Amino acid sequence: MSRSDPATAAVDDLYRDPQTYELLAQMTAPADQPFYRALLGDTAGRVLELGCGTGRLTLPLARLATEMVGVDNAPAMLDYARRRAAADGQAIRFTLADFRDFDLGARFDWVLLPYNALNHVTEAAALDGLFASVARHLAPGGRFVVDSFQPDPTALARPCERRRLLTYLDPYLQRRVVLSESSRFDAARRINHITWHYDIDGEVDWRLHRTAMRILFADELDALFRGHGYAITDKYGDYDRTPFGPRSPKQLVVAKRA
Repeated sequence: MSRSDPATAAVDDLYRDPQTYELLAQMTAPADQPFYRALLGDTAGRVLELGCGTGRLTLPLARLATEMVGVDNAPAMLDYARRRAAADGQAIRFTLADFRDFDLGARFDWVLLPYNALNHVTEAAALDGLFASVARHLAPGGRFVVDSFQPDPTALARPCERRRLLTYLDPYLQRRVVLSESSRFDAARRINHITWHYDIDGEVDWRLHRTAMRILFADELDALFRGHGYAITDKYGDYDRTPFGPRSPKQLVVAKRA
């Protein structure tokens, strides 16, 4: 059960729209599945994925696990994931909960927080709740895996500019979509306020999706783990498991309880 009510947790607009999310994920989501497959191995044991969304990673990783649980605070995303799992014949437990403060009454060998989900936790108290909740759910010797991007200070310092991300044909609307992004960086709070603009058949801003992401530089992210009683066992700079460095695009952290 969730310790905090997921119904009161804010859900970004994009995560209320699983159809659009899944469509965009096919075009923009990273090639992270092989990374997790290699990390978990053939007998992964009990696996908990936080921010599981539509089950993009949950379903393939469930084939490696003795038990697979997915947690998300967006009901529409979980409904989509459950339908996918049922169609695939997989028995996966999907739970509506706020991963900033939850209690499932179980322990896991792996707790995964993939694809920048950590960056959506913008308040210090919520980060405390997340790391404490994960600690309660880690089995002895268990690992906590976090995927966060490495920020680009030069890009953050530039004035907000609308930039095109991609152009595609929406198969549900049968209309041409131009997707662009603009952002406003709050340097004092280290939060980037991002807007996705959908222009459809020349109609500007037919749809907008807004989100806020906490900017976590390498030293700050490492300090979060240490400050919450974790020891970092590995840190990779990309999904090919190259060591993390100053030019790495990713921060892939594997940690255990200290």
